[in-house]
Amino acid sequence: MKFISTHTIFILLFFSQFVSSQNMPVNRDTLAVNQLAKPVIDDYWHYHDVGNIGLTVTNYGLLGQGYLAALQDQPSCQYKFQSPLEKERIEHFSYAGLWIGGIGGMDGQEEKLVSTAIVDGVFEYGEAGFEFTNSADEDDVVRERSSIVTSPLFDPNAISHQDFISDFTDQNLTVPGTDINLVDHNPLGLNVHMESYAWNFSYADAFVILNYTIKNISQYSIKDIYVGLWVDASIANMNYTSNYEPGGGFTWYDNLNGFDEEYNMGYQYDADGDNGFAESYLGIRPLGASVLRKNYDVYYDQWQWSNASEPDFFMPTTDEERYTKLSTTPVASIPSNPDEDPASWMLL
Repeated sequence: MKFISTHTIFILLFFSQFVSSQNMPVNRDTLAVNQLAKPVIDDYWHYHDVGNIGLTVTNYGLLGQGYLAALQDQPSCQYKFQSPLEKERIEHFSYAGLWIGGIGGMDGQEEKLVSTAIVDGVFEYGEAGFEFTNSADEDDVVRERSSIVTSPLFDPNAISHQDFISDFTDQNLTVPGTDINLVDHNPLGLNVHMESYAWNFSYADAFVILNYTIKNISQYSIKDIYVGLWVDASIANMNYTSNYEPGGGFTWYDNLNGFDEEYNMGYQYDADGDNGFAESYLGIRPLGASVLRKNYDVYYDQWQWSNASEPDFFMPTTDEERYTKLSTTPVASIPSNPDEDPASWMLL
């Protein structure tokens, strides 16, 4: 068989959504699945800071730092990161994570499976939903390179002013080097190579590009592949409504989601702007894949946090439900006129 890799590229724009894109069926060479045995090395210390977006990138499929008090000096997904004004330094999501769905699996059964970096209400290994681990090589942390010739990290192969590179896999049933089981995880058998790109040009400092290369390293074909981003979007200025301070925190009740069909872009903003302290947008859209644009579709979905009973906006709790979320756009998710039909928006 011919060895084929699947590429999917997303862009984070600032000016969650859930955006997914479908790739065509792929076939792979027959490869042995190597269970990783070395101690795990989680890297969640790297973040883009060269432009106006401060974005944490990890080597296990997660983006953001979860608004953790221990990491409060590190941005999760902050814009404008370089501004001297606290009023303008706004956070946009706590966590985001890669979802990959397909029909296949390492056991050769044709079933709908989804490997997830995170799902609603999950915050650490040992809980269902954290299904990507890194390779456990002590050198396999997030690597950085730069196209800036005066940078000590200059690399002629760099794409942007600040490239981050990492690799992770869904094939492990236990966190490498530990006895922590990945609960209810049925792997597709994937290795993922991720690169993220950021620039400090004034005309290109308001977005980060995410470039994923996905390889099937199982001995079976995977059909009807969907690749998406789960995002816990939450527009808030932590300098004024700090989640880290006693009595602080903020609410999500006025964060509104939407989907722009013309640009295939999911977005969120704070409806009242928090008295002028949270007046920016988060936008996420796919830029392309390793197949022609006419051969894949783009889908959008949203749901209430940890609500599995809402008929239109329910939280998926099984692989089959997550696969449906990846592969469809409910009509109710796209408001025809948000001002006249506020019920069509998701109020968190």
